[in-house]
Amino acid sequence: VAFIEDSVEMGGVQYSTYLLAEQIIKEKSVDARIFLPSEGIFSTLCQQYAIPFTIYNSSPYISTSFSLFYGRLRIPNPLAWVYNICAILLNSIRIKKKLKQHVPHLAVTKGLLTHISAGLACKSLNLPVIWHLQDLISKRYFGILNSIFNQLANIIPDHIICDGKIIKDSLKGPVYQRSDIVLNGIKTDNLKRCLKSRDEVRRDLYIPTNAYVIGNLARFTPWKGQEFLLQAFTKYSKQNKNAYLMLVGSPLFDNDRYYKRLKQLVSKNDLWGRVIMPGYRSDLRNIFSAMDLFVYPSIEKDTSPLALISAISFGLPVVISSINTLEEILRLCPSLDTFNLNQIDGIISLMEKYEDESQQLIIGEINRKNGVKHFDISVHGLKMGVIFRRINKSA
Repeated sequence: VAFIEDSVEMGGVQYSTYLLAEQIIKEKSVDARIFLPSEGIFSTLCQQYAIPFTIYNSSPYISTSFSLFYGRLRIPNPLAWVYNICAILLNSIRIKKKLKQHVPHLAVTKGLLTHISAGLACKSLNLPVIWHLQDLISKRYFGILNSIFNQLANIIPDHIICDGKIIKDSLKGPVYQRSDIVLNGIKTDNLKRCLKSRDEVRRDLYIPTNAYVIGNLARFTPWKGQEFLLQAFTKYSKQNKNAYLMLVGSPLFDNDRYYKRLKQLVSKNDLWGRVIMPGYRSDLRNIFSAMDLFVYPSIEKDTSPLALISAISFGLPVVISSINTLEEILRLCPSLDTFNLNQIDGIISLMEKYEDESQQLIIGEINRKNGVKHFDISVHGLKMGVIFRRINKSA
């Protein structure tokens, strides 16, 4: 199987590719090779863990819109559309050249524009291709983007794998019947509470040992909802002087305007020392060990994000925003608490609920069991392997 990636930066999509490739190589169920657009963090990770990879030297894509008011408004950029179409065609040629060298039996594409460029390359080689959709296509611009995407989805891929039901439901036409839902997976055996790590991380970040730490881990981008969480914590911090907020992440794939805005809000409310922003961290066990409550306040389109299912599988009490894209996670893990994004007092009441350490332990243990059952990489790998073999056999 050739996994064709669109980035060498390590976001959730990239980690899901790495984890799946590692799992199927370990099980010896499928041979895997990752195709990367350039050298970088991802290729270094592949080298470190002996995962075969190939660089296809892609031309970079650029944003097709201008972002205003910290992502609340987007205006189309026609020149970017023209540039990206040219880049798609050029990258398709480069990917085709690399695929001919390695002759895989099946390709799995990642990332919106790479679905198109790599998909075209595969079609020209009569190579079966699966689009792995891990993001909901925006309905902006009167649904034009969604319509174009669906037309291409009915022409290019032999099959589509969606990491959430809402993504599958957005597919229209015959392609709907050629799609499956497989939620993301993570390595749950590495996610176990460590008291030593808890003390070390808190000490390094100047957080008192007995503090109540509310945490979030996500890319800093408006739709991840960190601003809403910060507003709620600002109000809550006045009643609980022992509470701290840990916002872990970086503005990966985005400019840093939103990140700077959050820092300005922290300064405005004189919360430095109470709001900790340690940047990007990959040592999830250590970071989660330092938390008492995990809050996931996404505003839109998240389906089975790795950070969320990792926090659940770690055994933290978890509260999530009541958006429709997270309903599938909630059905599998009914012990999660939800809050309305329009009601700050609702999330504050949940912060108050988990001040109780016994509640943290009871709900955390239930979450841990559900996380291991539904999100372990072995479960994910088994489901994906079945689909890969089926599509390859029918090609």
